[in-house]
Amino acid sequence: MLRQIQPFGLLLLFLFAGNPVQAAFPDKPITIVVHSKPGSAIDVTARRLAQIAHKYTPAVFLVENKSGGSGTVAMRYVLSKKADGTTILAATKSFISTILLTKSNLSLKDFNFFACMVIDPEALITNRHSKVRTFEDIVWDARAKKEHQRWLGPLVGGVDHLMAVKTWEVVGIRGEWIPYEGGADALAALMGHHGTVYVGNPIDVKGRPDLMIAIVANPVRLEEFPDVPTFLEKGYPALKSEVLWRGFGVKKGTDLRALHFLEDLFKKISQDPEWIEFVESTSARPVFLGHDAFARMIQNDHKEAVKYLRLAGVLPPDISQKRPWELRLFLVFLVIVLLLLGLAFRFRRHWLNGNVLFSVVLIVLSVYLFLDTFNFPSGKLSNTVGPATVPRLWIYGLIAFSVWLMIDSIRKNVRLTRENNHTGPVLAMAGLMAVYLIAIPYLGYFLSTLLFLAGGIYLMAYRCHAVVAASVAGYLFFAYLVFIRVLHVPLPKGRLFY
Repeated sequence: MLRQIQPFGLLLLFLFAGNPVQAAFPDKPITIVVHSKPGSAIDVTARRLAQIAHKYTPAVFLVENKSGGSGTVAMRYVLSKKADGTTILAATKSFISTILLTKSNLSLKDFNFFACMVIDPEALITNRHSKVRTFEDIVWDARAKKEHQRWLGPLVGGVDHLMAVKTWEVVGIRGEWIPYEGGADALAALMGHHGTVYVGNPIDVKGRPDLMIAIVANPVRLEEFPDVPTFLEKGYPALKSEVLWRGFGVKKGTDLRALHFLEDLFKKISQDPEWIEFVESTSARPVFLGHDAFARMIQNDHKEAVKYLRLAGVLPPDISQKRPWELRLFLVFLVIVLLLLGLAFRFRRHWLNGNVLFSVVLIVLSVYLFLDTFNFPSGKLSNTVGPATVPRLWIYGLIAFSVWLMIDSIRKNVRLTRENNHTGPVLAMAGLMAVYLIAIPYLGYFLSTLLFLAGGIYLMAYRCHAVVAASVAGYLFFAYLVFIRVLHVPLPKGRLFY
């Protein structure tokens, strides 16, 4: 009888030993991956959580920083690991904007977010020594300045920017978003009277006696700031719960036993007195939202982010909103140009030289690109420079140059002969421009521009390699400074690099 049972028992032992989650979870250290450098809010939060976790489990918790890409580096790192529950992503609400703006192949659906632990209400902060201090002052000043009231905060398209855009829509005012590399720089600008409103969180005024909270997006007044009114009190319920949340997730496909273990552990931590004291010391609110409630909140935040990124002119409109008249208008313009060229070729061929043809090609392409910019983000609620603004500036200059070149060529009355026949290079340049426009979505703006500029210069028979390299590098550096560093315009990075 024993010999009959023994093989079955060995089989069960083998099955359970082959499944580490069923045998014992965790069977190795658990790593919390943070997307920012040590000392940031989410980093400090993750490290304190790891310390308190030892009260409830013998498991070893580690914190690993994977900064870069506004969170994309950390997300890719977690997705590169096994879905065994031992690699946790520390996430914030800013990840939603990161995924939407980088247009990467990442998605929040790649993760199972099992615990939201901290909710930090958004607040409008002003300079205590300014004429604009209270919420009523902000509204009055914004209406007096129309669209020129300056709102400060980190970056374009982030959580605080979206809070500003939503406030403008709900309250019925307008503003100008002035982005900075980080919150500290924006706060310094506010203290230097370089702006009117800073959008942030209550903790931002701690240690800064020159600043004050004008209003907070919380259902009730904060205990630490009892004199600060809420949007709900002022009659704006749509802004009563605007928060920056911090939570945790694992790679999708993680075993349910591991998920249940982690969710139960983090729930215990959320009720720990030491944890509650820590979170409240940052003027935030300790909470616990499990997988289902957390997923619903993320889904709602994603919908709002898309809406207000479009209103801010950071995301393009829905493809269904593209105007069919643009293509028809361009085709009509192209037919007219071709007819005029045909008549000129028939009756006055002597002035139809390569420069004129080149100018016509540039004008046609410029008109096409200008019409296409109507599908770019243009902004409805602020003066924030968006992706549609800079291309239009270049297009205006290109059209002016083309018209000048055409008039100058016609005025000089250069005949079309074999000696000055430039139609070949013109057609080659037009073809290169078409390839450039097609290549940008795949190779990205900078690599495509590098190839286009270098190819165009060599196509025009210029062979001083050092000057070519310096010119191309100089333009790319200029584009980086203007678009990325100053205007914070998101340029295409190329699908091949994701």
